Amino acid sequence: MTKKSCLIVYIALLPCSLLAQGSSSGSSQLKIPLNARSAALGEATVSDAGRLSSWLLNPANLYSQGPLGVALAHAQWIQDVQSEFLATQIPISLGTIGFAVSTISVPGIEVRDAPGPAIGTFSARFAALQVGFAGSLIENVSFGVSAKYLYQKLYSDDATGFGVDIGLLYTTPIKGLQAGVAVTNAGSLGQFRNERSDLPTFARGGATYAFALDDFTISTSAALANSLQFSERHLQGSIEAAYNDLLSVRLGYESGYVSRGVTAGLGVRYEFLQFDYAYVPFSLGLGDGHLFSLGFQF
Repeated sequence: MTKKSCLIVYIALLPCSLLAQGSSSGSSQLKIPLNARSAALGEATVSDAGRLSSWLLNPANLYSQGPLGVALAHAQWIQDVQSEFLATQIPISLGTIGFAVSTISVPGIEVRDAPGPAIGTFSARFAALQVGFAGSLIENVSFGVSAKYLYQKLYSDDATGFGVDIGLLYTTPIKGLQAGVAVTNAGSLGQFRNERSDLPTFARGGATYAFALDDFTISTSAALANSLQFSERHLQGSIEAAYNDLLSVRLGYESGYVSRGVTAGLGVRYEFLQFDYAYVPFSLGLGDGHLFSLGFQF
């Protein structure tokens, strides 16, 4: 197989190797959840006020009047795909500023120039640098916007691009009920092999309802993520039970994927430190995904 053919085949198969979820217009790595809490809850947390873990689903979630927050995350996905994520949440007088950087690597991709043994291997690498701002629009309504710079390298070719997220979050008159809407990954990737591609843009909407039950806080979320380019739609739901804000157990579900649906995880908080874990099982013999996150508040 020639170098050009190898790249074409790899680009065509990349969405399946990462998520086994069908075709995309480009930059399918943007569909991978990077934070353990978000992944454990099936990415249903479009309305998740103040949570840095849900920033990538709705930039309005970044808005917080709490202390400075930092999140570190590592994920081991199927096919040896690995991701790293670092984000910070900085409250200021006008709202909240966020910064994030993420990387995804796919190692050991074989290169062949003819049927038979591979003549070598290479790694695909993706990176994103993101900055966002969220603030209060009117009473009980917050807004957020994020801009991201993207880079990807496949074999000896690379490309860059830009994307934008926008979102709103509404705290309803019903105690514990919030609703949110967002458009994520609006933008494009620059010329790659003589061709530009759009980012996988999604319109998202959802609601979260939380209530107290003795020493527990129960939070349920539901969301719909709809592709603006293809007939791709995901219904998402989750439930989270937190005991005295110390131990959380989570369960989520996402429809519309070929090889995955149920997600699960847990979280442990101690003073200013938060640890989260997510388990994402895949069918079809693809393996399982494991995500680990550490959060700090100062």
